Order: sequence, then C-alpha cells, then structure tokens
Amino acid sequence: MATPVTRAIRNQWPTAEITMLTVPLTESVAQMNPYLDKVIVYDKRGKHKGLSGMWKISRELKHNNFDLAVCMNFAVRGAVVAWLAGIPYRLGYDAQHGSLFLTWAASHVRKGIKHETQNHLEVLSPFGFSTDDTSLVLNPPQEAVSSMEGKMNDHSIESGKYYVLCPFGSYERKNMPMEMAVQLIQELKNSYPVYLIGGTKEKSSLVDYARAADLPENHIFAGTLNLQELAVFIKNAKAMFTVDTGPMHIAQAVSCPTIALFGPTDPTVWGPQNENSHYLYTNESCSPCWGKGPCSDNVCIKKLKAKDLYEKIQ
Repeated sequence: MATPVTRAIRNQWPTAEITMLTVPLTESVAQMNPYLDKVIVYDKRGKHKGLSGMWKISRELKHNNFDLAVCMNFAVRGAVVAWLAGIPYRLGYDAQHGSLFLTWAASHVRKGIKHETQNHLEVLSPFGFSTDDTSLVLNPPQEAVSSMEGKMNDHSIESGKYYVLCPFGSYERKNMPMEMAVQLIQELKNSYPVYLIGGTKEKSSLVDYARAADLPENHIFAGTLNLQELAVFIKNAKAMFTVDTGPMHIAQAVSCPTIALFGPTDPTVWGPQNENSHYLYTNESCSPCWGKGPCSDNVCIKKLKAKDLYEKIQ
C-alpha cells in the first residue's frame, strides 16, 4: 500500500536515493518496489528491541547521512528513530505526540472513507505534492522468477493456465466457508487446475478444503513459497480468487485478475482497484465490523455464493 507514496516521492525527486526502513516480515516485499534503491531492516522484536534497539538502529541510519525521513504510520516510534538518527528534515503524522520529533506534521485525522493507498498519501500533504496514480506495483527479482519456475516445472504447472485460491484471511470472519470454496473449485477445475495458497498454520485447513473438493495435495502451497516466489506464482496465474488478505494486494501489484470476497471489512478502503479485478460485498448494516462485532453466524460472508464468484470471472 506504500507504492503510491514511494512513486510520488520518486516523481518529485527523480535523482534522489530512496531507502525504505521496514520490519523483517516485509523486507522481501519492499525489495520488489521499483521506486526504491535500498531496503534497511528494523528488527524491533529482535536485535533492535526496546529503547537500546531504537538507539542502535538510529546509529545505523545516521551513518547513511539521510536528508529527509518520511514516517508513514501513526506510531511515534518512526519519528523518534528519525530524530535520534539526526536526520535534519522529518515528515510524519501528528499522532501520539509525533509533532515533537518532526519538522513537518500531517494531520492524522482521516477525511472521509477512502482507499488505504489514498490514506497513505496524506502524509505528503505538508509538502503539497501527491500522485493520481494509486496503483500497486511489485517487480519480483530474477532469482525469484527462476526459483518459482523450477517449482512450477516440478508440479507440471503451466504458466497462464491455472487459478489461485486464497480462502483464509488474518482472522476467521474473513475466511471463505468450505462449502463455498468447494463449489467454486469444482466449477473452476473444469477449465483450469486450481491451486490453494496460505501460510504454514493454515496447511491442515487447506488440506481439508482440498480433500472436500477432490484436489490432490500437491495443489496446496502452504508456507512453502517465500513472498517473492508467491508474487511470481500469482503473476503467472489465469486469475486469483481471494478473501481480504495480503496476497490479494500482491495480486493487484503484479496485475493478476482478481476476484475478492469481502464481508467484515470495507472494500472501499481495502478492495482491489485494478480494471481487471472485481469484489463481492453485500454491505450488511453491521459491516464493516473489522471482525469485532457481535455476529455469531458470519452472515456477511455466507450470503455470498460460489456462483457469484464464478460469474465475476466469466
């Protein structure tokens, strides 16, 4: 979701060296951002943990002699680290007393409901520049392309002739019910093979879904692909069916046609934006609840049907 901000900064200062500071989990994603020159890892739960860790990472940043820091989230930590690093110009949000450590502060108050890419761009408002291009983009490195091509060859997967299904989100209420997933798989596999993706913790559930849909277990990738390989795999797919989750955004960034299922979250904020993508959302009166409402039956998801998803790809 940071792509438009980095694009706007690159457009404003074409010859600048732009470095992104990110946590270990998303290092490989940042490395695929074409508007960046370098990525530095801030391991705030490991070697950079606590106040001593903040001081350590700030010393690392200081050696790079940065001119400007753009602190892109509401947490004050980034502003403090930039200040400790002696970066002379610091732009960020006024949340959590961040203004104390910044030279320019944007308001943290969101004006209306809009897509998260547009929300991120508000950090640049004190500088008076932005971008109308809010598309996402990731360019997987050749190493990941070659690695994934090898894995696809091992599984006899033909590029452009398979579907990807990502049925699980970050919490249970986002998930695609088994009955819906099975019906969708049975429709899809009449034209192209279907492959299930998810994390290591979701493997047993993915196996259950695959067995119910009569899919072989070698059609499951659960924690066996790194994020760069996953980007390549999704990029080469005919289309992707997904709930609201990280791989959906990766699909958008590699221009894979995407059909997304929304229930407890708002597609206006998090939904796919590409012209070759669609989402389904019943807009229940209790939605979005962000997974915290009193609902016991997940009606916002269950009202949607597999045939509705299949019709979107048709």
